[in-house]
Amino acid sequence: MINNLYQGAWMTDIDDTLVLSGDMPDQSRLDAISNFTKILKKHEILWIPMSGVAMVKLGPRILFRLPEDDFSHIFYYGGDGSLKYFFDEESQDWKEDSNFSQLFSDAQSFIVLGQKEFEISLTQLSKISNSNSTLISNRVSTAKKILTDKGYDLSDCILDILKGKLNDAGIDSGLSETYFRGGSVSWMMLGDVSADPYHEEFNLKLRFELIELSRKWLKEHNDLADIGSSGISVPFPGARGIKFVLKGNDKERSARDLIRWTGLDSKELIYAGNELFEGGNDNMLRKIEGVTLLSVGDKEDPGSFIVNGRKGKDGSVMEGVHANLYWMDWVAEKLENNEQWMDILEEMRLSGD
Repeated sequence: MINNLYQGAWMTDIDDTLVLSGDMPDQSRLDAISNFTKILKKHEILWIPMSGVAMVKLGPRILFRLPEDDFSHIFYYGGDGSLKYFFDEESQDWKEDSNFSQLFSDAQSFIVLGQKEFEISLTQLSKISNSNSTLISNRVSTAKKILTDKGYDLSDCILDILKGKLNDAGIDSGLSETYFRGGSVSWMMLGDVSADPYHEEFNLKLRFELIELSRKWLKEHNDLADIGSSGISVPFPGARGIKFVLKGNDKERSARDLIRWTGLDSKELIYAGNELFEGGNDNMLRKIEGVTLLSVGDKEDPGSFIVNGRKGKDGSVMEGVHANLYWMDWVAEKLENNEQWMDILEEMRLSGD
């Protein structure tokens, strides 16, 4: 734990809370985010984005485009709670906190991704870690042996099965994209595009069928718990694609790590998200007593410490990124008027009732 140098932290979901799912924010939205992070830093408040993606995706999309002066007050939890990043002043670069990382085993990665995608992922990692082709080959061979010894069918990899089902449905699986984040996998059956195509009736129905197929496959394989440190699940549908996540990796884990690492009290934290309802990918934050929860999705989420972010203090009704931006501006104005952070959070909860 580091000394408590901060007054609090604003934790935030990314897709459909901070920006639209799959969209690259334009300069005006980026300026709004930048202005907010700058004001938070001025008042010793951390900005903590949380998302399913690794730094290789979120960095160019948002983080790398923010002013470097603010990086000291930004920590990023990615990979669905499996990865943590901070800006290292000495190297002037973003670093992964290896002590936090909680990852798939190679055997789990192989049987989820399939050999081709597994080798691609290792090749991508080798560019970072300077591994060589022999080491990659050895890791593939070792994973195969573990799986064979445990009785797994190497031709029964779940992503290969899903791609086959996609082709059977008349959708080219070659358009799909796979993102391996170490402790989670996101498979985008239509590619990394906006959420709109995923919400078309045929695609939506097919995606949920593939989600159920994935959950059944995992159940039949005991969640792959015998070949890794923990089992794997498909925890929530999300707005796009299908996710495979190492159990224990989620936003609750990230928030609890933030509390331990900074010494902040849970009552000094706020989390903004659009899926705080039961079964949503933000709902696990409810398990941390005292955290203020700003709900900006299309559902009203009752409960203690919940702010109905769809209703602005001015009486306006909003949703998603527009509601989140409203409350970001509201909080920033309060801070600039030298109001205390804890008083602001209390007023937010009263305003959102």
